[in-house]
Amino acid sequence: MRPTALLIALALSLSGCGGLGASRARTAYAVAHGELPRPAEIRVEEYLADYEEALPDPAPHALGMTIEGARAAWGDEDAEPLFVAQVAVRARSSVVRPPLALMLVVDRSGSMQEADKMTYVREGLLRLAARLDPLDRVGLTAFDHQAQVLLPVVPVGDGAALRAAIAALAPRGGTNLSEGLRVGYEALDALAGEPVMRRVVLLTDAMANVGETDLHRIAHQARAGDARGVRLSAVGVGLAYRDEVLVEMARQGQGNHYFLDSPERIDRVFARELEGLLEDVADQALLTLRPAPGVEIVRVEGADVASSGGEWRVELGRLGAGQHRIVLFTLRGANPSAREVDVGRFSLDFVDLRAGEPTRVASAAPVRAIADAAQGTVARNAAVAWMASDLREVAALAEAGRFDEAERRLTRARAVISAVSVARPADAQLRDDLQMLDDYARALAARTGRPHRTVRARLRVAVEEG
Repeated sequence: MRPTALLIALALSLSGCGGLGASRARTAYAVAHGELPRPAEIRVEEYLADYEEALPDPAPHALGMTIEGARAAWGDEDAEPLFVAQVAVRARSSVVRPPLALMLVVDRSGSMQEADKMTYVREGLLRLAARLDPLDRVGLTAFDHQAQVLLPVVPVGDGAALRAAIAALAPRGGTNLSEGLRVGYEALDALAGEPVMRRVVLLTDAMANVGETDLHRIAHQARAGDARGVRLSAVGVGLAYRDEVLVEMARQGQGNHYFLDSPERIDRVFARELEGLLEDVADQALLTLRPAPGVEIVRVEGADVASSGGEWRVELGRLGAGQHRIVLFTLRGANPSAREVDVGRFSLDFVDLRAGEPTRVASAAPVRAIADAAQGTVARNAAVAWMASDLREVAALAEAGRFDEAERRLTRARAVISAVSVARPADAQLRDDLQMLDDYARALAARTGRPHRTVRARLRVAVEEG
């Protein structure tokens, strides 16, 4: 088969901590089980958030930004050369974590009996319990067709009371998600005014079928809770969970959204969640780029964006201690061959929550162009964003029954990730992505009846298919 030409100028001469999104884990879990994800479940910003970043602490500022760039190497040989400028925004670290008041709201409905969902939940909660400080406070609310407080919010102590409440979880009945949240929030409302961080962690398949079932009204509970100072994070469990419900709830509740696919992932999920439960350090974060003359924005990935008056504004919202956000600007008109590239002026505006005042940091310096994909993270992250965008299109094509086009688009994504993986052989997450893409190809091949093909990139420009 003729090699597919890609501008992977590898030679390879293109050669912290942070949030965790459910999207990448959810895709990997679905295709490993022979299922195809829905387009809406594939979100570029969550793929980017799932990768580790080693970023400098911006203290004494609440937020800081690190900017680097590289030639956008993912495209046809004949395409106009583009440049990717990556802005990594990091929140300062917190020296001491404030005391925590945590309410675990756990779905114990009958659907949680399927596919070992409750096994994952119980094991995950036990591991979370082991990470809590004895002086933290924790409670557990379980819900089926109604909600029940199995453990009021009390000091963790030796953890015996929490472990007993976890052991009592057993699937039964319907799914009254709204009532579970109401009871969980009320328990934390009683602690308003006390010097503790109040948080809800919801674990569910979100298949609400009792009580309030309207997505927007359930999400409003999370928004109302956030207005009272209680943040919510949502953990989806199992293959059939309602992804869109938990995405909206986490967004409204200013928290995180995770997917719990196996006991092996539990430690990472809850380690990241406890990091995310540190103090909020900045709010209303807004990243702005005013492009240099002649520079055009082709696309922006990693967050919501709007443009007006010649500026591009990216809303980053609220960040907790140590968290980061990655934003990728793909540009036309910037010289991708230069060592330093003038792309324009970046500014980062936010409210410093500790100081209680608005703050701005800015950079008008040229962006350093990194020519080696093994250095920095811009080439890797650009490849990951490209992959996620392609996978979203693959899912849409497959959903429409256009499997030949879906396979071609998937082949391109696999070639890109394979090439970057060659440049970064120690990157285990890229290896995980290659496995996910191979599983995706097998799931597609099962729909068409054609044999599964392996795809790996050579060190320079060709892609081998066989």
